[in-house]
Amino acid sequence: MKRIMSGLLVYLGCYSSALYAEQFTISAAQINQQVQQRFPLVRQYEEVEATFYNPKVILKYLDNEIDIKLKVKVSYQGQTLEADGLIKGTTSFQQATNSLRFDRPILDEFYVVQDNMSDSTEAIKVVKQSIGPSLPPIILLNFEHLDVNTLSNEPTSVTLSPQGLELEY
Repeated sequence: MKRIMSGLLVYLGCYSSALYAEQFTISAAQINQQVQQRFPLVRQYEEVEATFYNPKVILKYLDNEIDIKLKVKVSYQGQTLEADGLIKGTTSFQQATNSLRFDRPILDEFYVVQDNMSDSTEAIKVVKQSIGPSLPPIILLNFEHLDVNTLSNEPTSVTLSPQGLELEY
């Protein structure tokens, strides 16, 4: 009888925790709205200044990846060029700030779309080799700004779906 009661209590405990699990879906548009508030991002190395702007978060749910597509304006010796870029990184939940952060972002793709420089070789090299690999972490979501009321701060599960970022608490 004790075994049956113990088994029943374990089952009810599991059932009730599953019953109280909350799931929230955050769309790419909601993530983009928060990410856009963190741009433009200006980085400088030697005489080259790169301004990253117009970010768009790309949720690749089949690959379970998040990328940021953006524009890059590069200034060097009074001349400029414009490029399209793609930033890749890893995501992590930061409990201290209650946010989802894009860690170790790196400029993975850089395509010049308009070059107004007499010689852009040095500027492009600096962006690709020095500025692009040393970008600061980017906050993707600050949960304080979302209408997500949960019992715990850290989600037990974070997955990507066609609808967006799915969080389970």
